[in-house]
Amino acid sequence: MSFKNLHLHEDILKAIEDAGYTEPTAIQKEAIPQVIEGKDLLASAQTGSGKTGAFILPALHKLTVPSPVKGHGPRILILVPTRELAMQVAEQAMKYSKYLPKMKTACIYGGAPYPIQIRQLTRPLDILVATPGRLI
Repeated sequence: MSFKNLHLHEDILKAIEDAGYTEPTAIQKEAIPQVIEGKDLLASAQTGSGKTGAFILPALHKLTVPSPVKGHGPRILILVPTRELAMQVAEQAMKYSKYLPKMKTACIYGGAPYPIQIRQLTRPLDILVATPGRLI
């Protein structure tokens, strides 16, 4: 099975190809179609198994459809427990969305200067990756 079989947006497929991935992992094969269909999902898998791609790829696919509601806030909020994971998830979101026009991701977490992160939040963005403490 290839990523094309998962019916992701062509610009996302191009970014996946650029990243050097040819086949989805087991968790991605199972999760991506479910998320695209709008189903809730609870999944568990080993470190390095592609979990981040399993939720980021279908989320980006959904963002390719313009929102009927006008707004300035993020359309997706991803909460993670640590700053390291926040940076990793944001990096993956940016990597897979690089061919999606105007797709913006911001990452906020503790231990970083407030002014820089506040500036990120004042700009229009689609995805916000955050740790709970800094988000609050």
